[in-house]
Amino acid sequence: MTDVTVTTDPPLANDPTARTSDGTLKDQSPGNTTPTPEPKPEGDSFLTGKKEPAKTEDKTTEPAKTEDKTKTESVVGAPEKYEDFKLPDGYQFDKASLTDAQTLFKDLNLTQEQAQKAVDLYAKNSLSAAEAPYKAWADLQKEWTGEIANRFPGDKSTAVKSMISGVIDTVLPPSLAKGLRTALDITGAGSHPDVVEALSILLKPLSEGTPVRGNGPSKEGQVAPGSGPPSIADALYGHLRK
Repeated sequence: MTDVTVTTDPPLANDPTARTSDGTLKDQSPGNTTPTPEPKPEGDSFLTGKKEPAKTEDKTTEPAKTEDKTKTESVVGAPEKYEDFKLPDGYQFDKASLTDAQTLFKDLNLTQEQAQKAVDLYAKNSLSAAEAPYKAWADLQKEWTGEIANRFPGDKSTAVKSMISGVIDTVLPPSLAKGLRTALDITGAGSHPDVVEALSILLKPLSEGTPVRGNGPSKEGQVAPGSGPPSIADALYGHLRK
């Protein structure tokens, strides 16, 4: 059997198959080569046609994010148990309120310092709220006292006060007089100008005594029972009798 050798080399120039009918030399490039397309610029904009620089994939590896331990360690939350809070003088927490406050502080994750600030604010506001009615009452008492001084100017106010007090002590039993004074003080009625003026009018007649007439001893009181009136001699010289 005869071996057949297949070659892809182009025919020689003097080969009739290498030329066209008019004698022009045919293309001698290999027949199985594929023409290389013209490279198209990468990144062309589809809408505008603007040529943008080709994007290259950034293969740089980002460093792994590490947790900032300094920040984590600096954040301090609620303690296991709150220490005793500092309170203003004369102020106390009842146990139920203190327990509720500590539970709230725990839920809010407040530190000891933050919880103390909340306690300070609460104590300040509650004390102001508690003292407000007493201050208003004291101011009203001063206003009433000033009105009494206007109604009974000068020494008259002192005289009225003395008269009312004297009648209360004279007419009422000691226990009742004490109870009346306590009621007047607690309710503030003892400082109300209308009450003072009304008492001064009502008690004035009881403070004025009736006159005592001095007509001398009764004649009948000097005579023994069953005897007539003394004679003139006895009336004049009765002390000389033995």
